[in-house]
Amino acid sequence: MRPDPGCDLTVIIPFTDDEEFVGALSRRAATHLAALGARHEILAVDEGSGDNSLALLTLMRERMPSLRVLHAEPGEGFAAGARVARGRIVWLWDSRNASAPVAPFAWAHGRVAGGHGDIVLIPGRYAVCRRTASWRALESARGRGSAYERQLLRHAERRHLRVSTPPAPTPPRRWTWLPALLRQRA
Repeated sequence: MRPDPGCDLTVIIPFTDDEEFVGALSRRAATHLAALGARHEILAVDEGSGDNSLALLTLMRERMPSLRVLHAEPGEGFAAGARVARGRIVWLWDSRNASAPVAPFAWAHGRVAGGHGDIVLIPGRYAVCRRTASWRALESARGRGSAYERQLLRHAERRHLRVSTPPAPTPPRRWTWLPALLRQRA
């Protein structure tokens, strides 16, 4: 599928019985992307939910034209979303990580959009991918959570994709110079 010139990015959110998370996450992603002026779509992928998740998302679609609801077999939500994604860049966001900070997405998005990688993985949270380069890896990996991350990395490696993770946080700087300064003044 060719990228839609009217769509910069696609957010894929698979869910099962996650009604307390999927609605809030969809709204949060839409609000954040609209504030940035990004042309986007949000694909909420039902992996067999039995709660009110679908009803909630159906009500939300009236106010969020960027939201689409898809159906997939359990564990195939990211793959099903990747098959129909129209954005040049894809954000993979597990609904169970709805409260994860959005800030690392900006860093990861900048890396992928700037051509510095095909996939940026923020372990335990989400991933940002260049759709055309990573499509086959996205389609091959199954599941959610850390098992999905391991599969995605394995499939990306087989396809020689450039994968990166955020730099480790720098430890707080020690004030080693302070005692020497105090001794000099004494």
